[in-house]
Amino acid sequence: MSETALAMTQATEHTQSIYKGINDTSPIKEKNAELLSDEVAHLVMQVLMFYATPTISVLGITGNVFSMIILLKHGLHKCSNILLFCLAVSDTTFLVAFNSVPKILNEVTGVPMAWAYSRQAAHASYVFYTFFHIVDYAAGLSSLAIPMLITMERLVAVYFPMKFSVIVTPFRTWSAVAIVYAYWLVVYIYSSFWFEFQYKYDPKLNISVGIIGRSDLYYEEVEVSKALDEVIRYLTLKIPPGFTLVGCILISVKIKLASVKRQKMTSAGAAKDAKSNRTSKMLLAVCAMYTVTCGILALPTYLPQYGYYTMTGDAPNNVGRIGYQVVNMVVCINGSCNFIVYVGMNKNFRDTWKSLFTRCRFKRKPAPQSQKGQAQKRFEYKN
Repeated sequence: MSETALAMTQATEHTQSIYKGINDTSPIKEKNAELLSDEVAHLVMQVLMFYATPTISVLGITGNVFSMIILLKHGLHKCSNILLFCLAVSDTTFLVAFNSVPKILNEVTGVPMAWAYSRQAAHASYVFYTFFHIVDYAAGLSSLAIPMLITMERLVAVYFPMKFSVIVTPFRTWSAVAIVYAYWLVVYIYSSFWFEFQYKYDPKLNISVGIIGRSDLYYEEVEVSKALDEVIRYLTLKIPPGFTLVGCILISVKIKLASVKRQKMTSAGAAKDAKSNRTSKMLLAVCAMYTVTCGILALPTYLPQYGYYTMTGDAPNNVGRIGYQVVNMVVCINGSCNFIVYVGMNKNFRDTWKSLFTRCRFKRKPAPQSQKGQAQKRFEYKN
């Protein structure tokens, strides 16, 4: 992942590919190579990529699909539902793209980010890998921004309830999410031109393999790459989690004060306020989980040799490769757990989910024979 901490983003898994070039001999790697052999590192990577992460992702995709179905049943007229729906879509897209076949297959070779196939097959894998890489990070980084939008929406809801419907509208909510998606898509579509497909001989495997290499454009825009690295770091692991953390604290304080005030309100007013607070608490839990995840993702920033990759740096040692995949797994867990939060903290959501499985049990009972006879008589009389 990267010192940029693209976190969940591992915001440069693609870039990592490059830096982990087959003939990499960076000082860091040479110094720490003895910490973990290539064989052990490859085995651990296989366990993480072929079993642990895909299992978590399948469960997460299933939960997110249920979330989207339930939110659609509840309607997307509420801004909070729109944001939760977009978050579920982003998480699902990320989990699918993150576990794409081209990405997993290149780990089978034992050579980081290489495809040990014919030139045509390796090039096809590279094309599909690039596509899923763009989708992976665009969706993943959008997921990091949406909790910040949720926090904004809740801050307005709890501090300016009378003006909420004027300030926060469905159109503005959809527009904000669209801007986030568009921004990250543009960033990663453009950065994809910094890489190119190369087919080189690997002495370790004694065959030629397809790898991801830096393009001429990259060398012409090294400074742009470094600047973008820094921008991504601020827009993923600094500003969003910082804002969300502060926002969560302010919302919690307001909810606490509201609970005291509710005791003095009429029953009708108290019920309405309690419902709003329940929604805020559920969204607060989502944002809290996200903040914790970002905290974990930020740890390798202070230990770059054990985790992240930058768009301009070299690959770390085998421990760093495994650390990168562990962080990836944390990101997948974060994208998979929201459904559990919804079911555990929202009764309406939970009841709707249960109804998806119980509806078929309640079939329409046939009308009693006496009613059928009366209906038949009325029909005959009219004729």
